[in-house]
Amino acid sequence: MRAISMPGRYGVDLFFVLSGFLITSLLIDARGDSSYYHDFYWKRALRILPLYVVCLLGILFFVPGSGSFILVCAFFLANFSTVFHIASSGPFWTLAIEEQFYLLWPTLVRLHSVTQIRRWAVAIGATAFVLRLIAANFGHFNYYLTFFHCDGLAFGAFQACWYSQRDPLTANVKTENRAIAIAFASGIALLALPMFGSSVPAMAFHAAFQQTGVTLLCGSIVAFVISHSGQRSISFLSFSPLTFFGLISYALYMIHTYVMAEYDNLRGPLADGNVPAYALRFFSILGITVALCLISRYLLELPAMSLRRFVLAKPSPATAGEPPLPLGNM
Repeated sequence: MRAISMPGRYGVDLFFVLSGFLITSLLIDARGDSSYYHDFYWKRALRILPLYVVCLLGILFFVPGSGSFILVCAFFLANFSTVFHIASSGPFWTLAIEEQFYLLWPTLVRLHSVTQIRRWAVAIGATAFVLRLIAANFGHFNYYLTFFHCDGLAFGAFQACWYSQRDPLTANVKTENRAIAIAFASGIALLALPMFGSSVPAMAFHAAFQQTGVTLLCGSIVAFVISHSGQRSISFLSFSPLTFFGLISYALYMIHTYVMAEYDNLRGPLADGNVPAYALRFFSILGITVALCLISRYLLELPAMSLRRFVLAKPSPATAGEPPLPLGNM
């Protein structure tokens, strides 16, 4: 059962690619706005902080000795907690990577053309890969650190630039599909690489190539969805259960590890091979987590996002026929 669930950890990398694409797309569209920074960071704060703060307070009150960890999390430095010799837990390291990236990325997007942004995205992704290889030479593979794990965000940003310049009427679909297939196959190949050896550097190089494989795999999936938007081949993505879990995905990610830990603490260890017990564990944790996600969405997240109308700059009157920007939950 544990082996079956292991690929779930790649969801973080898929999220990074999606985040890079969606956020960069919005930033490109808003580059000319006088309220560019004001609106962007208010949107981020209202979307991220309410549930984030509640989770931090929960850890502070229920986990003894967690004060130092909460402090680094308050500054979105959870991914550097080991550098400060502070024990880390939970999903906060991924939010730290994302927020550190978006501390600088909006300025780069605002100051450069889309073509230049795309080159920056490639450079950032390549640099992360090279840094992983350099670190592997010293036996290091802590990919919680931002400069080792920001290539997914950069890949998504690259796709946002590509999509903003893509004309569906003149796009070379065969070339796009070929590039996506190459990225997908390369990702699979890197993930399937055998272990180079049992030494620490060998394991580190293996981890470096595997992380690159995950990024290519997730990036190719997102690219396929983007390039086939509106086509029947991806119509299953509009299936109601998928849409539902997409809406609660942030809370689901933030909450599920704590529900799992508490369940295991109360239930105790399970015997290997006890399929009914593991099935009960899965559905119990899923049900409790979804219930908490709904509470979070309707009592915390949606009320917080409704405050946008009070803090965001008032849009100028739209010209006739101009559609509103689709902001969604971002």
